Amino acid sequence: MSGGADVPALVASLGRYLGQEVTVVDLDVADDWFSCRVRSRAPSGTAFRTAWEGVLGMQRFAGEPDVSASLFLFSHGERVRLAGHRGSYLVLVHQGPLDGTGTWRNEGWIEDGFGEFDAYERYGED
Repeated sequence: MSGGADVPALVASLGRYLGQEVTVVDLDVADDWFSCRVRSRAPSGTAFRTAWEGVLGMQRFAGEPDVSASLFLFSHGERVRLAGHRGSYLVLVHQGPLDGTGTWRNEGWIEDGFGEFDAYERYGED
């Protein structure tokens, strides 16, 4: 547990929300926060070959936990962007208990205007 959060339970909860298996690639934890890289299964098939990866994390604001996931979509290994955007990512916000019983809310696609996630250019690069 990190900052009161059950990270494996939150990962499982995210997987249930997405309807997909979520794999933790790496995990950093401290007393009041955590951050982990997560990803879907490797792309399969021949047409779209889609997959995603991203960052699931928690930090505290005014003592309250803030859990969210920033997800990047890939097709044929390349990051998909909204038209005219330097980079784009989907934001999901977790509400409720930190034991995996809370709910997820889709905040929609956000432009990565500052290049915060430029490192996520190809699926599976470490």
